[in-house]
Amino acid sequence: MKRYTIKDFLEIKSSTNASFSPDGKYISFLSNLSGTRQLYLIPSVGGEAKQLTFYENSVSFANFSPTKNEILFGKDTNGNELTQFYLLNIDTISIREITQKPKVKHNLGSWSRDGKSICYSSNERNGTDFDIYTMNIETSEQKCIYAGGGSCQAQSFSPKGTYLTFKKARSSVDHDIYLYNLITNKIQHITQHSNKVKYGSPRWLLDESGFYIITNLDKNFTGIALYNLKSEKFEYVMTSGMDTDGIAISFDGKCLSVTINEDGYRKLTLYELPSLNKLPQQQFPSGNINSAKFSRNSNYLALSVGDSRHTTDIWIWSIKENKYWRVTNSYQGIPPEELIEPKLIHYESFDKIHIPAFIYTPEAMNQKDRLPVIINIHGGPEDQYRPNLSPLIQYFVYSGYVVIAPNIRGSTGYGKKYTALDDIEKRMDAVKDIVELHSYLSTLPFVDPNKIVLMGGSYGGFVTLAGLTFYPKLWAAGIDIVGISNWITFLENTAPWRRSLREAEYGYLDKHRDFLISISPSNFIEKIQAPLLVIHGSNDPRVPLSEAEQIVNKLKEKNKKVEFLVYSDEGHGLSKLKNKLDAYPKVIEFLEKIFLI
Repeated sequence: MKRYTIKDFLEIKSSTNASFSPDGKYISFLSNLSGTRQLYLIPSVGGEAKQLTFYENSVSFANFSPTKNEILFGKDTNGNELTQFYLLNIDTISIREITQKPKVKHNLGSWSRDGKSICYSSNERNGTDFDIYTMNIETSEQKCIYAGGGSCQAQSFSPKGTYLTFKKARSSVDHDIYLYNLITNKIQHITQHSNKVKYGSPRWLLDESGFYIITNLDKNFTGIALYNLKSEKFEYVMTSGMDTDGIAISFDGKCLSVTINEDGYRKLTLYELPSLNKLPQQQFPSGNINSAKFSRNSNYLALSVGDSRHTTDIWIWSIKENKYWRVTNSYQGIPPEELIEPKLIHYESFDKIHIPAFIYTPEAMNQKDRLPVIINIHGGPEDQYRPNLSPLIQYFVYSGYVVIAPNIRGSTGYGKKYTALDDIEKRMDAVKDIVELHSYLSTLPFVDPNKIVLMGGSYGGFVTLAGLTFYPKLWAAGIDIVGISNWITFLENTAPWRRSLREAEYGYLDKHRDFLISISPSNFIEKIQAPLLVIHGSNDPRVPLSEAEQIVNKLKEKNKKVEFLVYSDEGHGLSKLKNKLDAYPKVIEFLEKIFLI
C-alpha cells in the first residue's frame, strides 16, 4: 500500500476563476500548476490548457473582455496587495500594464458591456481612501467619478452604459450603495439606513429599470431584493432561512443564478426571469459551487466546483441541454478515497449558543485510540470555514490527527445576529467558544484531551494566541500564522486603507484602548505555557510582521518555547508552493517533537 508524503498533499492543484471568451470558444482560468497561481486558456469543450502568464507572484483575478480576445488580470508583488491591472491579448500573447502605479492599490469592479471601459477603485489620492474611477481600456485614460472619502468599491455598469453602481463600506458588514449617472454625472445615495446592513452584487435588468442585489436589510439572513429606479425602493423577491452568497444574470436577461450558503455548503439554483420560476431538471456536478459565470450567448454556465475530497475544477453546464462536462483536470496525486469527508456537528457554548464545526477523523482509527487534535480557526472573523479540499488538513488527518474546524461566533453564513456576537467588547466570547470546544472534544472517546493544539491564521491567529494566554492549561501547543498579538500596535500599523474597517469590528483606539490592551496576548506573555510556532510573511499589509516579532521576542526573553518562520516574498499567508513545502513540514516536525511521535 502506497504511503503519501506531505509533499504529495501540498502538490495538489486546483483551477478557479473561469471566464468565457466573447465567442464562448475558450475559457480563461487560474491554476497553481506552476507553484503560483497563473493565467491559463482552454477550449470550452475541453482539451489542452495553455499557460499565458509566467510570474513569480500569483495572479489575483482574470476576466475576459465582453467583446475582444483580451483578458484583464491583476497581480501584486510578493503579497503586498498593491494590485496592478494588465491586459493580455490572447492572439498575440502580448501584455500591457494599464495602471503602472506600483505604490497604489487597485480593486476591479467590472467591464462595461460594450467592452470599452472598466470601473474600479484605488487609493491613489491619499493612500487611505478608495475613490471610484472609470477607465477607457484602449487609451488607459482614467476618470475619477467619486472622491468622497471612505472605503469605496466599484460594482457594475448598467447594460446600456447609463449608470454605474458603487459601494461604500463602513465595515465588512455595513454598506451603502450609490448610483452614478454617467450621462449627467449626478450621484444618488440610495441606501439611507441607521442599522448595519449588507449590500452587494448588484445585477442589472436589461432595460435599466432596476437591479437585483443581495442584502439583509431588515432581515437576519441575506436575500435578494429588486431596486426599482422609478420608485426608488427595494423589494425582496427571494429570501430563506439561509444566506444568499452570490447571484448572476445571463447576458440575455432571461436567467438568474443564485448560490445559497447551506451551513457552509454552496448550492446553486437557476431561475427564469422575470417570473423567478425555477428552471426544470437542474443537474449540476456534485460538490460546492464556488462560482458561476454565464457565457455571452447565455447558453452556458462556467462553474468552479470542488469538495473536501476532490480538488476544485472548472465545469460547464449547458442550460438548454441540461448536461455538464468537466473542462479542467487539475492534478490530484492523492486519490479521493484516501481523503476524509468531514462531519458537520454543533456543540453548545457557555451561553447555550450552538457552534457549527466540521470534524475530520482518521479512517483507520482504532476504537481504543486516543488521538491528538488540531483545532483549525479561520480568519476574518467575518468569514466561514467551508468543506473544500485543504491539503494540509487532509495530511494532518492522514497522519493520525483529528482536525476540527469551528465557525465560532462572528463567522458569516449564519445570519447577521451570529456575526455580531463577537463585536468589540464581546471579543473574548469567541475565545470562550474555543474553550467550550475543548470541553466538547474531551467527551469524545477517541480524543486525548491532553493533546489538543490550537492553529489559526490572521484573526484565527489571535484566537490561538488568546487561547494560549488566557486559558494556558488547556493546550498542548499553538500554531500562529500571520496572527494579531497586540490590538493597539495592529490597528496603528495595519495598512492605512484597512484601519477604519478594522476598528469598526475590533474597537476604536480612542474609545476602547484600555479594553484592547486587556485582551492583547503580547501583554500577558508570562501566562503562556505551551510551545508556539509562529509563521509570517515579511510583506503582510494586513497584519504587519511586527505583530509576530513582538510576541516571539517577548517569549524568548521569558525563555518560553517558540519557533519562528519568516518568508521574505510572502504577505498575508503563504501563497507560493516553495514556501509551503518549507513551512508545513516544519509544522509537522514541531508537533512530532511535542507529542514524541
